[in-house]
Amino acid sequence: MMRHKTIIQVILLSLSMSTLSGCKEKAINPEDDIPLFKDFIEENIDKIADDPYISSTVKPDDEMYDLMLMLQRGDWSQTTWDEMDSLMKKGVENAKIIYARTKIDEIYKRSKATAILTELMSKGNPYATYWLSNKSNLCLSYLSSEHFGNKVAKKLGLDTAYENKYCTEEIYQKAVEGFKKLAAQGDLRAQYFLLKDQGLDKSIEKREEYIKEVIRFAEAHYYKPLMDYTSTLMEPSHRGRKFRSKELEKLGVKLFNIASNNYYIPAMAESTVYEADNNQLFERMKRSGDRYYFLATALDRSNELSGEEKYCHALLYEKKFKSKRYFGFDDEWQEKDDYDESICNIEKEVAEMKPMIYIDYFTRIDNWGRG
Repeated sequence: MMRHKTIIQVILLSLSMSTLSGCKEKAINPEDDIPLFKDFIEENIDKIADDPYISSTVKPDDEMYDLMLMLQRGDWSQTTWDEMDSLMKKGVENAKIIYARTKIDEIYKRSKATAILTELMSKGNPYATYWLSNKSNLCLSYLSSEHFGNKVAKKLGLDTAYENKYCTEEIYQKAVEGFKKLAAQGDLRAQYFLLKDQGLDKSIEKREEYIKEVIRFAEAHYYKPLMDYTSTLMEPSHRGRKFRSKELEKLGVKLFNIASNNYYIPAMAESTVYEADNNQLFERMKRSGDRYYFLATALDRSNELSGEEKYCHALLYEKKFKSKRYFGFDDEWQEKDDYDESICNIEKEVAEMKPMIYIDYFTRIDNWGRG
């Protein structure tokens, strides 16, 4: 009798599990997105922008351009700090926020950095508010009373009044309200922030609405949402990342090409993986003056370059990024003393470069310095 009862319980449990599985929410299938991109791809795949700054976060006439370019290139020389200091003295809030973000991890500068963000938060700056919220990696990492550095600061007699005042949901919601105001004024980055805050990028029911938003941003030449989307089509592999299927690869490569044709550096970097023989792509990359151009050339086109061309390639990189990385890149690459710099027309090469800015005020510090 007991054995019979046990069997019935197992059957009932199995039926229950089957019912729950049947009610389980359907998973997102990215291949269902492919038809949604059809018109966008057909209309844009062959368009190549004339303006090298078309997808840039800020343009050369913006007061933040030079500083953002230095940060994007990983330039932490005194020139960068002088530029930041100059902007801060002019009252430029974005420069103040960047300074605070770079100094909040330093025990002797943490109180000052927090005070800067707090003051800007009181003025309604949503970026400063966000970085003091419970969704901010900076706040959670450095402003908590549990942080070891703050315990050390107390022992040193430093100001730790910032403890337990920040990293709250209330502050985050204040940031959201601030971004809503920017979004209403047409700020695309604020709009994308709100899209993610609402979970639209994770919703099954609103998948089509999400894709339409990604396309809308791309049509306005804001390609970060598009690149975030393509990342969801990929999975880890022994060589890094790969698309999850051939159909998704076809879609992803086309989306990379569209953003690449509009000088968006991260997309150009991805495109080189699939189009190493595309001369126009390499010309656009060179015009943008980004790191990926130098690396892709050294890896994929080394055998096409003469000794002098390799030397000038390495010299151009040194002038732009203050690094001798490509001198003696391998046994076939020249050293710094192998030629005289006069064989290279570096000034002309530099003048022809029109660097776009792809980092923005949401970009994490550990993602600066890659371009």
